[in-house]
Amino acid sequence: MIPLLAGSALAVAALAFVLWPILAGMRGMTVVSPRAADAPEASAMEALREIEFDRATGKLSTEDYDALRARYAPRAVEELRARDAGQSAPAVVAPSAAGDPAEALIARVKSSRGLVCPKDGPRPESDALFCSDCGRYLGTSCLKCGAAIADPHARFCAECGTTLAA
Repeated sequence: MIPLLAGSALAVAALAFVLWPILAGMRGMTVVSPRAADAPEASAMEALREIEFDRATGKLSTEDYDALRARYAPRAVEELRARDAGQSAPAVVAPSAAGDPAEALIARVKSSRGLVCPKDGPRPESDALFCSDCGRYLGTSCLKCGAAIADPHARFCAECGTTLAA
């Protein structure tokens, strides 16, 4: 009986030791809805992209699409005008993640991508590597020196030799 109690206590202690960093790290986190149309602090442009995607995949009826588009289109126009005037648009990133170096690197990668297909024009997907219509590689740039990377299979930057993300 004593070995069973000692083993159970050891198992509970080990579980607490393993889960402590996860639970302690969650205190400063904020939850952001994965769907841009559901999050009030999300960009109206992101909401329109989500609405367009849902319509293209058949998840949204024509009536719902028209109602949501009428709701978010004026906000998106205001955001674009504010961005053109030099004002900052609302951030989609959670405030507690703003100082995180990993989040900063992800934002740099997303902003360094060329999201314009030479054949089909600008892509609505914010994280596209390939054109969703013709399948062409959209290109990216080196995070260290900023050189354009045109080969989708490139593993090193031709300018500075930095290893590229896989």
